[in-house]
Amino acid sequence: EGPPGAPGAELGQRVPQEPPRAAGRYVGCRYGTDGHQFNRSGRAVARGRGILGFPLTPLTLSPHPSMAQWQEVQGLANTYLEQVHQLYAGSQLPMAVRQCLAAWIEDQNWRQATEPFSSHARMLFHSLLVLLGECLGTLGSSHEDFMLKHNLRKAHRELQAEFEENPEKFANLVANLLQEERRILRLGQGGQ
Repeated sequence: EGPPGAPGAELGQRVPQEPPRAAGRYVGCRYGTDGHQFNRSGRAVARGRGILGFPLTPLTLSPHPSMAQWQEVQGLANTYLEQVHQLYAGSQLPMAVRQCLAAWIEDQNWRQATEPFSSHARMLFHSLLVLLGECLGTLGSSHEDFMLKHNLRKAHRELQAEFEENPEKFANLVANLLQEERRILRLGQGGQ
């Protein structure tokens, strides 16, 4: 048998000409109508097992009809956007990573993963690193992409060094950031 994952989604296989639909603002990542991820060239992105054999948590389209939290955050007034900038300026999760993997990050249960010695935390952390690497691979050669690649590579190295041995700490970080974003959103939407 082939690699785990959906049939027809093997790495490097050409995708039918049916136009994939976008989900959030993944850098260079697109999604087919079935939720499979494709890069800019229309090739399926690797799925299956990630680092240490943990299954990758697939990037899927959110079934929620409402706007994604990160999109809502970006629509806030400048006063509240400044609070978001301050939140991420002091965080070990760079805003570039939050932007690149916005919908995937929001679709995970980070609170559940904060429990000590959680295998869920390890799976989420390693999936995030793999997905971050995949997004890096989809970036082009423009000046903006060059800078983003640099920042994402740096973030990848720093996240791995800081949280490899304690992924529960990373899960707690992300859960708290999402909670704080929701608080800022409530304030910002209440004031409009």
